[in-house]
Amino acid sequence: MDYVVLLLSVVAGAVTVLKLHLTDPRFVRLFNAFTGAYLLCLAFLHLLPELYAADHDHEIAAGLPAWTIGVFVLVGFFAQVLLESLSLGVEHAHQHEGHGHSVQIGMVVGLCLHAFMEATAVGSRHHAHGHGSGDLLMWSIAVHKYPVTVAFLGTLLQTSLPRRKAYGLLVVFAAMAPLGVLLGDVTPLARYSPQLTALVVGIFMHVSTTVLFETTESHRFNLGKLGAMVIGILAGALTLAIH
Repeated sequence: MDYVVLLLSVVAGAVTVLKLHLTDPRFVRLFNAFTGAYLLCLAFLHLLPELYAADHDHEIAAGLPAWTIGVFVLVGFFAQVLLESLSLGVEHAHQHEGHGHSVQIGMVVGLCLHAFMEATAVGSRHHAHGHGSGDLLMWSIAVHKYPVTVAFLGTLLQTSLPRRKAYGLLVVFAAMAPLGVLLGDVTPLARYSPQLTALVVGIFMHVSTTVLFETTESHRFNLGKLGAMVIGILAGALTLAIH
């Protein structure tokens, strides 16, 4: 079920671009503000408390002490800084125009690594806890992948890249999450589920805070963005209540 949900998120993003034509930067920014608030809400109210609540006898997993959770959060945060040097911030749903071939490759590599790392934690959690489609981390990533897909495909279609190749790159990107889930589930990485989850929390924090603290071009407060953020927080709280 994890694989299906993560793939459907990419499909929904592609449909938004190809059929609904909702690539207007204003729409993308508002939905991205919603997503950033949603991810931050789940990270602080569920994922981090869950990680530290699992601390028994000051060890969380694989003989590693509890403080390593904080280390992995920081590693995830700064790993995202490096990934964005390749992806050009498409994780924040930023669309770009007129880039050359080398930059396209960098963007694809950065996004694929980002998607793969996130999904590896989902696979490890599934192996450790059997959460399956009920795991909030998986749903968080699925929600996050939607605006990323919109920005990614929108960017590819605005370049001189042939459409067939653009769709091929989208398929490669879509495959990264299922591959990450599989790797985290069937390899020894499953032993490090808390650390991998902490890594993703760090990524979430960087993506969310970057989105939420961005300003408009005029550096004026945006009421629409505030509304999207409030809705994102409420949606996160509702998700936790239902869960």
